[in-house]
Amino acid sequence: MNSDGKPDSVRLTKMNRRVLIRRGLIAALVLICTASAYSFFLVFQFHRRIATFQKHNAGLLVNYENDHGNTSVGIYGSAPGPFFIPAPLLRYHRSLYSIYLRDQPNTNTEEMDELFRLFHYFSKLEELHLEGILINQDRAISISSLSNLKRLKLQRCQIEKSCLVTLLKTKELKGLSLEDSTFPEVELELLKQMPNNESLQALNLANCHITDRTATVLSQCRNLEFLDLSGTQITDLGLKQLARLPQLRILILDHTDVTDAGVAYLSSTPNLIELSLSNTEVSDESLETLKRDIPALRVSDD
Repeated sequence: MNSDGKPDSVRLTKMNRRVLIRRGLIAALVLICTASAYSFFLVFQFHRRIATFQKHNAGLLVNYENDHGNTSVGIYGSAPGPFFIPAPLLRYHRSLYSIYLRDQPNTNTEEMDELFRLFHYFSKLEELHLEGILINQDRAISISSLSNLKRLKLQRCQIEKSCLVTLLKTKELKGLSLEDSTFPEVELELLKQMPNNESLQALNLANCHITDRTATVLSQCRNLEFLDLSGTQITDLGLKQLARLPQLRILILDHTDVTDAGVAYLSSTPNLIELSLSNTEVSDESLETLKRDIPALRVSDD
């Protein structure tokens, strides 16, 4: 027993308790500091990657909640937000919704490859628009790593052999545009397989080397609503296949070789509401007949 009349064991127990509490507080403080440092590191890395895209004039969009509680799309850095949240943290939380990237005269191959390698860091990305860019296998793999991608637009792109297969193999895309791009037509065969034939709702193949072979493939995309085949080699035979699409609403066939015989097949496409046939040989009489079969149809044939 010590001088204050308390057993030594009691005194030691209280000391041990204070030591344990102190150690617990220190451990908690270290954990909080570590978590904070890691969070700031993530925010820093995010903005560093954003700066890399901005250096090459990429268009960046984000999703945000407006004053009415609805989701809106705004330009990165200018979308409004709560005043009490620091801007860098708010932008990190939102991440990116869409990236538009085009080939720039001052962007070399190595720099473009680096931009593609950065894609997978933006896990919330839903839209990607690339223009005038070579798509090789490494770059196709980078695009396919985007698990939330819903709409892919490759405009005026040179897509190397087997790369389109890589892009389509694992994606549940709702929208795909290959306008003015070059690629092996046979690789579009993958569109008739799951999950593409169920998920795809919009497809733009304008000015691509597309024949009636692809029309047979597209006829199995049962949920396709929008289809642009302007400037392709589609004929009446292909149009007969496309008329089987049950959900097709908008069909663009400008600058093609379709005729009255092909247009007649579309009378069995009841959901069609818009048809464009500019610079074709389709007659006014054939269009009038089609509009009688589908009263809601709007036709453009300037």
